Amino acid sequence: MQGLLAAIGLIFGKLMYFIYNTIGFHNYAFSLVLFTIAYKLILLPLSIKQMKSTQKMQEIQPELARLQARYKNDREKLNEETMKLYQEKGYNPTSGCLPLLIQLPILFALLFVIRMPMTYMMELPAKAIGEMAIEAVENGDLSYASIGKETYDKIKDNPMEVYSKFSSKDYSFEIKLIDVINKKPEIVENNPTLSENHKAVLKDFNLRMFNIFNLGIAPTYDIKAITREPQTYIPPLIILLLAVASTYFSTRLLTPPQPEQKGKNKAQNPGCASNSMLWISPLMTLWIGFTTPSGLSFYWTINNILSFIQQKALNNFVKKDNNESKEEKNFAKDDSKRSQKR
Repeated sequence: MQGLLAAIGLIFGKLMYFIYNTIGFHNYAFSLVLFTIAYKLILLPLSIKQMKSTQKMQEIQPELARLQARYKNDREKLNEETMKLYQEKGYNPTSGCLPLLIQLPILFALLFVIRMPMTYMMELPAKAIGEMAIEAVENGDLSYASIGKETYDKIKDNPMEVYSKFSSKDYSFEIKLIDVINKKPEIVENNPTLSENHKAVLKDFNLRMFNIFNLGIAPTYDIKAITREPQTYIPPLIILLLAVASTYFSTRLLTPPQPEQKGKNKAQNPGCASNSMLWISPLMTLWIGFTTPSGLSFYWTINNILSFIQQKALNNFVKKDNNESKEEKNFAKDDSKRSQKR
């Protein structure tokens, strides 16, 4: 599974790097916004399908409520009649799950790009990254604490092994190294493995938004760390809270109101459109956000905002499409009646 996510990550990395070098104006945060827009456009057909499924669920709610009242003492019969209703109306209760199932691997693949931009965006040689890491450690600019002094002393003459150990033990390793390079660009200049093009890109690469918020920093709830460096840790925390809040409101918008269910027996699970997602999604955002660079929370926030705008636009589009379909059906019925009269 990790190999598949890494492969998707490489594809996303190429797209991010292309955006960064062209319409992204070498601005990492702006490139993330443009990447999110591109991703939303790619998944637009699925979003339309999900929207139609949501509206279909709202249309059949009165009939679901009647079934629940009629078969409130017979759960088996209720489930049977509910499935019949779904089939008659052409509604699949799990159809809303597809966009979610696609978004999750995309989210985790994007995490590879955000935490390892050298590997997945710039596609730098692992040997070059290892060489720069060794120089940074030897100069005291990068800590080897994640792998331990004994391990580092054994492998410090092997850049490939250094890259492998640091990458597997410290998920923010490349981000920390980029911070070192921003302060000491001579690490790039002195590297014998990097091409001149890679050197130019690395010296210009910056994970800071507005040159203030470092999207490579993970948020923390450690009060001591926040108090010690508020300028470093408060912005990631704010970005994460925005991601959680926007996830709640976007999920609420996408979740249709469920018919009231009384008694012990309830209708079949409405699938991914259940109210439980209203709380699961924000909690998942909070949990993942605290363990990843704030760039992912920034992406999540932008994605939620775009989802809200897209949903409002699709509401009008789908309603118009449904009205036209109803008019066509009514016209066909009227035409059929006129034919019978003749």
